[in-house]
Amino acid sequence: MSIQLLKKGSNTDPDMEQYNKNLRRHHLRNIGIAAAIVCLAVLFAWGIQIGLQHRTYDVYEVVRSFERSDTVMTQYTEFGTYVLKYSRDGISCVDSSNNLVWSQTYNMQNPMVDICGNSAAVADENGTEAMVFSADGLLGSFQTLLPIRSISVSSQGVLACLLEDGEAMRLNLYSSEGEELVTSHFDLQDTGYPVQMSLSSDAAKLAVSFLQIQNGTVNTYLAFYNFGSVGENYEDHLVAARTLEGAVVPSVKYVDATHCFAVGTTSLLLYEGSQIPELVQEIPLDREVESVFYSDDAVGLVLPGQEQAHALRVYNTQGNMEFETEFDLDYGTLKFSGANILIYNEFECLMINRSGTVFFTTTFDESISNLYTLSGNQRFILMHASRTDQIRLK
Repeated sequence: MSIQLLKKGSNTDPDMEQYNKNLRRHHLRNIGIAAAIVCLAVLFAWGIQIGLQHRTYDVYEVVRSFERSDTVMTQYTEFGTYVLKYSRDGISCVDSSNNLVWSQTYNMQNPMVDICGNSAAVADENGTEAMVFSADGLLGSFQTLLPIRSISVSSQGVLACLLEDGEAMRLNLYSSEGEELVTSHFDLQDTGYPVQMSLSSDAAKLAVSFLQIQNGTVNTYLAFYNFGSVGENYEDHLVAARTLEGAVVPSVKYVDATHCFAVGTTSLLLYEGSQIPELVQEIPLDREVESVFYSDDAVGLVLPGQEQAHALRVYNTQGNMEFETEFDLDYGTLKFSGANILIYNEFECLMINRSGTVFFTTTFDESISNLYTLSGNQRFILMHASRTDQIRLK
């Protein structure tokens, strides 16, 4: 009798060996098919995205129409998915179908509105009345002791008010119910005249642009304040500052809780910081800025164009330019709306997506009171003097 020793791991069954080969081949085929499907899906989605970015429209149709009665003095501004309508007599919030969400009466000679997230504030410029709202209605109403020059509201409803006090200015922070949270004092001879201020969305930080004139030279003093625990370690809560010699900085804005930009006659400054802002990017400007507009993730500048009347540049919060394009429209309004940029005057309109593609231009038969994006880049709300239309581009 002979005994054959098998080596460890060997397989003398031909059928089993063939079965294992077929199984491995089947697994590899399934993996290849799955990978191919994923690749095709990615390519398909990418193709759709590219197509949408470059898709243009020729005409529009009115999908729905609603009669509206507003005074000629009524002003409009977007408030999330709603629209705020305000005048000297009061403010109201309506939805895209012109249904009233809430309204509030008041008597203000020169109402000014500021919006941040789900909060909105209205105050009487050079008056003493202020109100704070949420998407559900009035949160609080109060009177200040000094005339209000400007306001800035946070997403929680905290309101910053710049108040005039003779040869000085005061900056007070109020809760939505009117409780005084922070008060500070600016001597105009020391800091200069405050041109613009902006409160961060979390109400913890504030940026102020001061105009200084010294020995015939115009400078800007850009100051950053922190009202949280970090700011308590600094005198007057001033955590960062910079003087820009020979420059005027009329625009400073916190777009969220950490990102802030300032636009001056010579540069665009972008800051970032959860507590103390640090300069991320300083972009020199070779031409005078005509307009500044912003969203929660970008800032747009309009400068004189080289081939057409205007040049539009859009930067992200890191200072990277998303695109630059030129246009000729003599605009009255220019703004981010949804994922689009809307440029229009009384009758003419120009729409640009965030890739820089002009996807729609038209001249309306009736004058435009307001225009904003309803959905994507096809559906919009078009407000005329006495009517609101929902339109779809085709």
